[in-house]
Amino acid sequence: MSHGYALGTPIAEILGEPILVRPSTVRRVTLRPFFATDLGELWVADCLTTLRGLPSNSVDLVITSPPYDGQPKYGNGESYDREWYRGFFLDVTAEVHRVLKPSGSFVLNYRSRRQGNERGLIQYELIFWLRDQGFLFCEDFVWGKPSPPPGRFKKVLKDAVEYCFQFAKTPEWQFFPEHCLTPARWDAKDRERRKKLAHNHVRVNAPSGQGRNRVQAGPDMVRPSTLLHLEADFTPNPGRHPARFPLTLPTFFINLLTLPGQMVVDPFGGVGTSGLAAEKLGRRWLITELDPNYASVVPARFESGR
Repeated sequence: MSHGYALGTPIAEILGEPILVRPSTVRRVTLRPFFATDLGELWVADCLTTLRGLPSNSVDLVITSPPYDGQPKYGNGESYDREWYRGFFLDVTAEVHRVLKPSGSFVLNYRSRRQGNERGLIQYELIFWLRDQGFLFCEDFVWGKPSPPPGRFKKVLKDAVEYCFQFAKTPEWQFFPEHCLTPARWDAKDRERRKKLAHNHVRVNAPSGQGRNRVQAGPDMVRPSTLLHLEADFTPNPGRHPARFPLTLPTFFINLLTLPGQMVVDPFGGVGTSGLAAEKLGRRWLITELDPNYASVVPARFESGR
């Protein structure tokens, strides 16, 4: 499958100079990247404005984690509420749908917060809202954190789960599980467990004419599951970002859903984790982040590689 650009092609050639071309309109903007490599660019800019500058059908993967509900906005008492998701965020996802290639995917990492005695419902409402926009709901991945923060209140346990919802523009979305194979469990204990599972038996005809059951063996490397055991990011946090995801999270989805040289976009780029993962995997990338404090730590992350 070709991505249409050879490695080494300047990103400005792909995304236009300085941002892009719409089908009937040339838009010039005065912004310049805050940080750039041969493969990608970080823009300190409003993500909706930037997405509106991208050409339709030009992006292979959008992966992002927007601000969670209840998170403070500007330090002035405002917070991201349901209306922000129903308004601004759906404007963003409408542009995501437009810029995705027919083979592209959109991975959304989101988890509603608890409101008193009840868990918020926005995480589920988003699925229906995005389907109404024309997205296909392909898969829901559960991100399980081995070392979650402790539960601090009477009716709250350790919150060890977040969701990664995969959406696509068309049924032709690309998929490369061979990039994400994991070692199979074929030890003696596991074989005994599998003998008890009916779907793991195959009827075999022996030379004597008698039949017997044989437990299926299988390859040494197998497809991963939709349960992702990934430790949260406990590295130093000079940007003081409140909700960083680990480098292993975008790495998994970039491997699963793109090929080298293809384009990855993160509209809510934070401290640049998606861009760094894409860079390490030889993918082109574009991330936007509105807060210059978060963006300021990205060059040092790329220099250190973590």
